[in-house]
Amino acid sequence: MEICKECALEGGCISKIKLFKDLEIDESNSLLFSAVHKDYDKNETIFNSFDLIEKIIVIRYGKIKTSLYDENGKEYIGSIFSENDTIGEDSIFLNKTYEKNGIAIEKTGVCEIDKKVIKNILLHNPDFSIKMIENLSKKLYQTNKQLEIISIKNPYKRLAAFLLQRSRLINSSIIELNQENIAISTNMARETVSRKLAQLESKKIIKLMAYKKIKIINFPALIELADI
Repeated sequence: MEICKECALEGGCISKIKLFKDLEIDESNSLLFSAVHKDYDKNETIFNSFDLIEKIIVIRYGKIKTSLYDENGKEYIGSIFSENDTIGEDSIFLNKTYEKNGIAIEKTGVCEIDKKVIKNILLHNPDFSIKMIENLSKKLYQTNKQLEIISIKNPYKRLAAFLLQRSRLINSSIIELNQENIAISTNMARETVSRKLAQLESKKIIKLMAYKKIKIINFPALIELADI
């Protein structure tokens, strides 16, 4: 654990985050000097449910899933966060704990920023406050969409809706998630996901590029199928 040298570089961690890029020099320096970077291996725990949220997490590279296990050991995934995503900003003015565990899906690097620093910027920078509200509103919308997708009874339609929503979220036609994580995210069996992906590929709606890559090649057809 050390002060994040990468944040100081041009195009470094903090400068990549839209939320932070328009800050004044003094404000950016406050973030820089409070930022600590950590690296995690695949399947390593980054935070546990009920841990107090004291830092805002910025993902430098890799992916983090939030999840819980029921009494039978079944995993329920809440969200999947990718490079440049932030975690914990909804707790800045609250003494709040994590509701789920945070696990690295792959080798992952994060920057942790003291939320007291961000709170101070919010209090003195109205434009930044507005951006933060917009960011939180977007996350709330995404959460509601995820709940809507999971409630879809037809597994074929549910998978289509998930792929479409994920593509919109990352602003890319290529989705880098393996079938196991898609299955957990959609509350379906991995075998079901595999079959439905094969059906989507046979209809030339998607292309299975590799084990962890899915390319959407017919958005109109996917939109019609997902119906969301």
